[in-house]
Amino acid sequence: MKKILGLAVVIVVGLIAMGCVSGPSNTGPTPLKTPEPPPPTPRILEHKTSDFGGSVPDWVSKTPIQMEKEDEYSTFYVFIEDHPGGKDLEGLKLWAKNFDAKSTIADMVSQRVQSKFVGAAAGDKDMLETYMEQVVKSVSNAEFSGMRVNDEFWVLKQYFNGDGTVDREEYRYLFLITVPRKAINDAIARALNGVKPKTEEEKTAVDRVKEAFGEGMD
Repeated sequence: MKKILGLAVVIVVGLIAMGCVSGPSNTGPTPLKTPEPPPPTPRILEHKTSDFGGSVPDWVSKTPIQMEKEDEYSTFYVFIEDHPGGKDLEGLKLWAKNFDAKSTIADMVSQRVQSKFVGAAAGDKDMLETYMEQVVKSVSNAEFSGMRVNDEFWVLKQYFNGDGTVDREEYRYLFLITVPRKAINDAIARALNGVKPKTEEEKTAVDRVKEAFGEGMD
């Protein structure tokens, strides 16, 4: 009997020890990590008219989409060229003197057209690849009547890390450019209609792309 009791005690002690080592099982959900807050909004330390007591134009802190919703720009596509210049303000001003608005807008428009084309041609991309290249090339070579450089401005911005510490300071030169929506939409329509599909299947795919561009680049 003593041997049996002794063996029982050993078993109980062993089970207790195993429980202490393994600890309680955690079957609850893994706590979610708190997302890091976004960095604070960049601060403008200096700008083109600061020496004369001027203010920063509203458009400098807006996106093209925001501006296109305003009555003043509702019939235009709005483009903002935001060029970084590091700490070299004089070099940035020299770049601005040689800025070619026409070629910049041609590049911006052709990139947007290509991006929308890829989405519109979703399962037919391989079949329409040559067609897409011809359309994009045609748009990039188009003349957009009514294109206008509305304003230009430079700023010195201070950027921050997520914890609020300063990351860097950088000069940037911005151009505000508008083009009548009709001018760009007409150029896209001419490009889309300028290449004839070779097969009925290709025609069906092309018709879907044309339908997607019914409202232009939007």
